[in-house]
Amino acid sequence: MRNIQSKSFSKKRRTKMWWSIVGVIACIVALLFVISWFFRLHFLTISNVQIFGTDPDISDQIHDVVLKELNGNYLGLFPRANVLIYPKQNIETTIQSQFIRVQDISINHDGLTGLRITVNEKTPSAVVCATLPNFENNVLTFDPTDSCYFADSTGLLFEKSGGHTGHPYNTYYAPEIYVSGSSSDLVGSYATSTAEFARLQSFTDSIMHSGLNADAMLLKDGGEYELYSSSTVIYFNDEEGISDELTNLLAFWNHSVASDHTNRTQTVYDYIDLRYSPNVFYKVVK
Repeated sequence: MRNIQSKSFSKKRRTKMWWSIVGVIACIVALLFVISWFFRLHFLTISNVQIFGTDPDISDQIHDVVLKELNGNYLGLFPRANVLIYPKQNIETTIQSQFIRVQDISINHDGLTGLRITVNEKTPSAVVCATLPNFENNVLTFDPTDSCYFADSTGLLFEKSGGHTGHPYNTYYAPEIYVSGSSSDLVGSYATSTAEFARLQSFTDSIMHSGLNADAMLLKDGGEYELYSSSTVIYFNDEEGISDELTNLLAFWNHSVASDHTNRTQTVYDYIDLRYSPNVFYKVVK
């Protein structure tokens, strides 16, 4: 008799437990729907997105990207366009991945239902042309039809330059880019490795500060370079170390300037060759 009562009691307890579980699940579902309803209220829904700080040619595209990120729901319940839970990090990541010109962005609320997105575009550090240099009468000339791009401080080509005359940036010719490039549009490609690009930038800047011209530089195979300084070609490479070659060049140039000042002359060099450090070889035009 006690055994029968025990089985009946166990059955009732299991039934009560299952009903409790069902009740808890029902409460959770109801709560989720209430929260979902709350998050869909009009005064919490982003209805206005404004883009600032970038050119009109991409602001509309960025606007479309943002609207796409705000479309849909999390888990089919919670709207992504809700001002409290909108995917801010996803928006930032997507914009920077799709628009290489963008350096960084900031997203702020504009009222309760608006977003104000401010875009900071990359600042060019150099102009890189995926061609060989052009010369007329042994003088470097710039062809507006050259395939040239603005590059950032890492050597990343992020925008066509639309011609490269009259700008304050270092100019590099890197014809080998087309070998690794997948198309004629090289936006997204690198002029060279970031480390090499930084060394060349430092080399060029140091030369400019010393009083030498640095019209452009050709990046050749095997770490060989040609720097064009007016009508003079400066040869160097990275075999012995660019910093040592730079030191040799500056010492040579300072000595040449001092000698010209003393003798009241102006020496013009056909070339200066730094590749056999610590020796500097040269040819004088006059």
